[in-house]
Amino acid sequence: MKHFYTAALSCLSLTAWAQETTDTTSKKIFNLKGVDVSANADKGGHLLSKIDLQLLPVKSAQDLLRTVPGLFIAQHAGGGKAEQILVRGIDNDHGTDFGIFVDGVPVNLPNHAHGQGYADMHFLIPEAIGSAAYYKGPYEASQGDFTNAGAAVYSTLFKPTSQFVKVEAGSFNSARVAGLVNVVNAEKQNAYVIADYTYTNSYFDNPQYFNRFNFLARYNVAMNAKNTLSIIGSGFTSSWHASGQVPQRAVEAGSLPYFGSIDPTEGGKTTRINANVMLETNISGRSVMKQQVYYVRNNFDLWSNFTFYKNDPTHGDEIKQWERRDMAGYKNTFSHTGKWNNATLLTEAGIGARVDFVNLGRDLVEERMFLSNEDSSRAIVGNYSVYISETLRFTNGLSFSLGLRDDFFTFDLHDYLIKNASGSKTANRLSPKFSAYYDVSPSWTFFAKAATGFHSNYANVAIQHGQSAAVPRSYGADIGTNFKLGNKALVTATIWWLQCDAEYKFIADDGSFENMGRTTRTGVDAALRYHIVNPLWADVNLNFARPRLMDEVKNENYIPFAPVFTSTGGLTYQSHNGISASLRYRYMGERPAIEDNSVKSRDYLIFDAVVRYNYKRYEWALSAENLTNRKWAEAQFYDESQLKGEAAPVMDFHITPGTPFALRASMTVRF
Repeated sequence: MKHFYTAALSCLSLTAWAQETTDTTSKKIFNLKGVDVSANADKGGHLLSKIDLQLLPVKSAQDLLRTVPGLFIAQHAGGGKAEQILVRGIDNDHGTDFGIFVDGVPVNLPNHAHGQGYADMHFLIPEAIGSAAYYKGPYEASQGDFTNAGAAVYSTLFKPTSQFVKVEAGSFNSARVAGLVNVVNAEKQNAYVIADYTYTNSYFDNPQYFNRFNFLARYNVAMNAKNTLSIIGSGFTSSWHASGQVPQRAVEAGSLPYFGSIDPTEGGKTTRINANVMLETNISGRSVMKQQVYYVRNNFDLWSNFTFYKNDPTHGDEIKQWERRDMAGYKNTFSHTGKWNNATLLTEAGIGARVDFVNLGRDLVEERMFLSNEDSSRAIVGNYSVYISETLRFTNGLSFSLGLRDDFFTFDLHDYLIKNASGSKTANRLSPKFSAYYDVSPSWTFFAKAATGFHSNYANVAIQHGQSAAVPRSYGADIGTNFKLGNKALVTATIWWLQCDAEYKFIADDGSFENMGRTTRTGVDAALRYHIVNPLWADVNLNFARPRLMDEVKNENYIPFAPVFTSTGGLTYQSHNGISASLRYRYMGERPAIEDNSVKSRDYLIFDAVVRYNYKRYEWALSAENLTNRKWAEAQFYDESQLKGEAAPVMDFHITPGTPFALRASMTVRF
């Protein structure tokens, strides 16, 4: 319960949701009459966000991150790579400050070949998701590395209520097939297998030939009255071509089509395999212990060309980033519900260990053919943690949460090319957490939070610069309120602050690290969900941030491409007759492209829509992306590059065009 009410209060418009079956045929009309927004209730967020899950254009589990208010994702190297994550004034790259967990297994990868905390959740099949919670800020003691801006926590289905086969087809030669089969369906044990295959050429002039295969198998057994064992195996493999980033000057000059490519040999291939064993023990009616052992194998190859012919006018600047990773981990958590005088006392404590063994490197290539090796190393990164959290709930509506987390890191690096770069370092980070809630009434709650957090950095940075750079500390605070206006409106408003001691930016094309220095961000998040009439809802989320570099002079201290103003929202229709629909928008405002804010990125406003119809065992759906067919840039960068025929490098915008108008239809049969 603690996780869900915290998520509900932390996430704007109460977007924690849980769905324990694959059945999306529910005809229930959701309303606010029975919704309680107090700190001791999470049901309102749970019910409302089910609609969000069903009525989004979803091509992969990564798209579901868009249900987090204020969170935007951007793809800039083909459909097989982890998306950029932008939230709370932070460009998280591919996950540096936003943690993702699936069945307790961390998705973020430290010391990754393409970015610190790289979080590729494409291995997760959307239909396999049973529950999820979203968090903003570094306030959860149970969450450690990479969670400065927040986290998303997913669980797969425990026991599906039905089997299904689903077929999808869409624009740009896109197709997908998915299916779930119950292998064992008994009273005390069950097992199922779910898989999908996706193919698309995408909308670029250079076909992506993208293909991805996903699978997940889960077995659950009640070993006795107290112990339940779950064994989960999952993974995916994908390969694709990419069009890379398009220089704006070439498009404006007419020498390159908007959906064209300078280097059509970009792309990648990647594989991730997860093995996960969980044992839940009900020690008593008030105490539960959960133990977990997991293993991850990750292979990654990415061909990119960021600067075209700047460094090598003859062969071009294409690089291959690669890694081969083995990760092993263990978790043990204990929770207990007790009493302290007339108050309820919730205790949660845990220990964890995780070790990543990574071989990684960077090669210079031409049309994917090897030219020379520029970086080759082996890193072993260990993270050992312990935490405790105490939540005290009084009968007068007041509750407090106190948490303390300690993380110990080990960094071992063997550089095969630069011998004096090798070495070992350790670092420790103690992170206190505090939250307070006051329920004025069942319809009105205030909350305040304060905590320290962190994210780890590359082993190279740790060895060169020590603890302060290895695990830079962050400081965060939230003050806000949730309230209900009659039975029609649900409102959330939060003022937040986040400061980081250091932000190291990974330069992908040469493998270097740039310390941006100390940063501070303040912001306001506001959300409204309004029940217009019985089957129709409206919602809007407004998110403003003020990101600044603390060690630079005024007016030269903007953080390039950090999000400033974003908004999402739309209309949702859910009827008794099996028809449901939504019209959604997302708006990304202008962002500073350089520190003095004299150059800005372009904003965009995109509309998407989904219509579903359920009849008995059948479901038909039609989704549309970019209804107005607007030309927009999903990812934008401002840096130097050099094209053939240019005498010198040029500072320019390099963009990845966003999807034009696209349709996708699906049919699901349940049995």
